Amino acid sequence: MNQIKPADDPLYERAKQILATNPGIGKNRLGLMLGIKAPSSRLRIVRYRGETEGHSNDPDYVRVRQLKEQHPDWSTLKIAYTVGLTVDHTKLHLARWLGAQSYQPAPVAQPAELPTANRDNELEDTVHDSQRDLSYRGSKIQTLDELMDYARVDRSVWEVERHTLNKYEVAAKGPDGMATTTLFQIKAWLKRKVVEQQLQSVMDKLLISFRDTAPFQPAIHYETTGRRGLLELSLMDLHLGKYCSELETGRAYNADITKTMFETALNDLLAKAAGLKYEKLLFVVGNDFLNTDHLGRTTTAGTPQDECLRYQESFAQGKALMVKAIDYLRTLAPVDVLVISGNHDTQRLYYLGHALQERFHNTSGVKVENTMRPRKYVRYHRNLIGFCHGHNEKHHDLPLLLATEDPEGWAQSRHREFHLGHFHSRKLKMFVPSFDRAGVLVRILPSLCPPDAWHAAMGYNARLAAEALYFDPNEGCVATFTHAPN
Repeated sequence: MNQIKPADDPLYERAKQILATNPGIGKNRLGLMLGIKAPSSRLRIVRYRGETEGHSNDPDYVRVRQLKEQHPDWSTLKIAYTVGLTVDHTKLHLARWLGAQSYQPAPVAQPAELPTANRDNELEDTVHDSQRDLSYRGSKIQTLDELMDYARVDRSVWEVERHTLNKYEVAAKGPDGMATTTLFQIKAWLKRKVVEQQLQSVMDKLLISFRDTAPFQPAIHYETTGRRGLLELSLMDLHLGKYCSELETGRAYNADITKTMFETALNDLLAKAAGLKYEKLLFVVGNDFLNTDHLGRTTTAGTPQDECLRYQESFAQGKALMVKAIDYLRTLAPVDVLVISGNHDTQRLYYLGHALQERFHNTSGVKVENTMRPRKYVRYHRNLIGFCHGHNEKHHDLPLLLATEDPEGWAQSRHREFHLGHFHSRKLKMFVPSFDRAGVLVRILPSLCPPDAWHAAMGYNARLAAEALYFDPNEGCVATFTHAPN
């Protein structure tokens, strides 16, 4: 993200005018006023916050700021990959950093209006259920840490969301004439950490419980005569929990419909591929399997969603659906489960992957891959297949990523592909790296999920489908099976 001058972004200038008169306006309303999508309006809100409040004390922001100032030519993607954040979150931090370049501290007030000795060291401490606001004026406290200590803030319960610090001189008349005193004004907005701690504690206990209660399932004897090939099952972008009204979008969608469509598609794809004696199943889990990531029914980046389930329900139902599917698949062939996070469910999908790992801990013939890498690679004889959700990477960068992130697999393979979701539509792209004659096929796989109200209004209406792909050990992908719901 290169530094943008105000003249280069007329929309930001309009946004500034609106935010100056209505600082509490939301991203959706601002987006409507500017004629842009909510994520774009949110970037301008965050940039305005940086211009009016300065740099943030958020640890992720500090890391992004340091990298940007040390490497001004680095792209957003490179910074995101280095600090381990999503591109959307990195863009928000960079927007704040850009605005902070124009930050001007509050001007020095007139002596008659500034606090004098009898108003020195004032602290306002306002506590809400999940927020706490501190505001200090005086000469004793000069840093944020001193303010936290002065207000006796329990750092295991509260964390700083943002803060501002101003310094000014006060002139006051005393017995010996005019005297000048340096005063500080510090404001801090805190958020409660207890909810996050409770959720993590519950998750840790759940994982231990899953491992302790994981059923022991003995090995299944598979007929090996004539078996060869890998069957990949990629049912992308289910968005479990999403709600669509048929009256509004033309097709109803809720949790029950999602589960029925998933099971129907899985059975249909397996029936169509029944003539192939595959030796292994690759079951791809994730790619926006869940529709939301936070308690507020938003995506990982904070975009509100039309949701029909509470977060507890969607997680429990999603886990049950995956366990049922994997238990069935292992009766057909050994199963490798590959967990790929999306932009809607980055955190919860990682937790779900852990739950599946523990659930099948004692199950022979099932392997769950749930590492934190944003892109994952599967080697099968002369085939190398890369997987990612597709919301961060540029398509033309994928062949180079395939070669640099798995050089050994690249060297041993003859057939190379990258499989993506995210776009809810089917596309094929062939890239030929300059240093190799063998091309890399990028597949954008379709989705069973219909558009919600916003996507329907914007005209996004791709054909619903799910696919299975059969890879021969030496010949690459030689068969593709498609399920299209009625």
